[in-house]
Amino acid sequence: MEQVKENFNLLHTNLLRAAFEIENNHQFYDWLTEPVNDETEGDTKKREIETELAYINSRSMPNSVFVYFALVDLSGRVYTSYNPLQPLQAASVTKDPGFAMMAENGESFIWLDEEMGDIGVSSHSERQLALLSVLRNGSDEPFGFLRISFDYDSWLKSIVRDFSVLQNYFILDAEGNVLSRTRSSAVLDPEWIERLRQQRGQLKDYFDRGSNTLLNVQQLTDMNWKLVSQFPFDSYIGDINEMNRRYLTTFTLLIGLFVVVTFVILSRMTRPLQLLQRKMEKSVSSHFRDRIQLNRMDGEVLALAMSFNRMASDIQALIAKLKLEEKQKEAMHFQMLLTQMNPHFLLNTLNMVKWQAVRSGQDDIAETCLNLGKLLENSLNTNVDLIFAKDELELVRAYVQIMQKRWRYPFDVIYELEPALTYVLVPKLSLQLLVENCIHHGFSKLTDQGRIEIRMRIVGRELCIEIRDNGVGLKRAEEMKRLSKRKRDGIGLNNLRERLRLLYKGGGALYARRTVPWDDRSVDDSAACLESLYGRSGPACGKSFSLKTKFL
Repeated sequence: MEQVKENFNLLHTNLLRAAFEIENNHQFYDWLTEPVNDETEGDTKKREIETELAYINSRSMPNSVFVYFALVDLSGRVYTSYNPLQPLQAASVTKDPGFAMMAENGESFIWLDEEMGDIGVSSHSERQLALLSVLRNGSDEPFGFLRISFDYDSWLKSIVRDFSVLQNYFILDAEGNVLSRTRSSAVLDPEWIERLRQQRGQLKDYFDRGSNTLLNVQQLTDMNWKLVSQFPFDSYIGDINEMNRRYLTTFTLLIGLFVVVTFVILSRMTRPLQLLQRKMEKSVSSHFRDRIQLNRMDGEVLALAMSFNRMASDIQALIAKLKLEEKQKEAMHFQMLLTQMNPHFLLNTLNMVKWQAVRSGQDDIAETCLNLGKLLENSLNTNVDLIFAKDELELVRAYVQIMQKRWRYPFDVIYELEPALTYVLVPKLSLQLLVENCIHHGFSKLTDQGRIEIRMRIVGRELCIEIRDNGVGLKRAEEMKRLSKRKRDGIGLNNLRERLRLLYKGGGALYARRTVPWDDRSVDDSAACLESLYGRSGPACGKSFSLKTKFL
């Protein structure tokens, strides 16, 4: 009873507070007084106002689903916090008799109990509690009209739906007329209603012996409305007795079932499990070397013992494997420490040679030592697999400068790198390997000026790196390889392919293709000359490597 009363009073207070908030909100004043230039601007203003009305409704109302805001400006535009079933006209709000009563009494707002009319909401109630207000914002001239409708009949039925105690609720006005009831079949004694009306506010509980019901009365707000609860004793007492019988029967059945199940579990599981537990503890104390004897076991206990024996065997094998792996790991670590000493010694020695060359004025030797030191230092860094594109190109430049001083035939290297790809990640020492292939297998028999182009670009979601030379081509390089005294195949390209597979899980690839003559740009080499590394070949036109990886 108190919960329904407090909820109603809170709603009543919040409705009045919301009306004052809208009237004193400068944003609403600007919206309702500013002229509308076109239909688009009017639609935008309508969405903004209705969004704000819906926000005020949901923020301030505990049961906002039963409250509906309708706002009308002086131009006749209507704004609502709900979606009317039919278009709402301004006259249905401004022509309400309540506004005329307010003008006669000089009031700024008024509460009315009236029919739902053409409010156009999804409600089966026939009456509503409406708060009417003329919005003035501190001035005598109004700037809008506000109607807040409260569907109290639907609200009352909704709030008592989840009550565990079955009783009927009524809302009476000051004259004793029934405004709302939770059940259509529920009725009140007319004589009691007449006595209640004559008491003028002296609310007392009343027991109706004719219907065997208890009537409680509470006052609602300052509207002189009354909330009445009708408590049927027969139904309540009958329900309690029936509930007591059900609870007693259920409790007795549960106790009996629990005793039977407990006895079965104790007789068939507890003793074998205790024996199994002791054997398991013995096996654990012997580091899983002992096994559980399976004699005199059956059912689930036998399956559990067999699983434990298998687990003990697996643990023993795993322990032996871990010990072996630990020994191998220690040996590999020790060997790695030994193998790192020689490269570090070479790097330190190379730095010493570089500084001696600098002091002796041997700039070529110093520059070669510096470039070789960069390559050696990066090869020692085994913790990094991917480096920035700019760093990889620096390693290529260092290698090219060494090769240009080493080989007698001339060649140039062209670098094409977009600024956006400066910090893209590429596999370490991958381009140096391809450039080395171009120099050794492409330019070793070349008499003209050699040329290598290194291009990086984005193709879709992939990074494509192309190294192109104007050397002897794939077929000529293959013939020279067969005529040479070299007995084993090169491992560089296969090593790079394997690194790409490990790094990108199939998302990286390396291709080789024949290119057209260097100066003949009329032939489209991208489609006509594409081939595998050892596929068909045309004239000695040079070759290119394409390295594709996922774009990181």
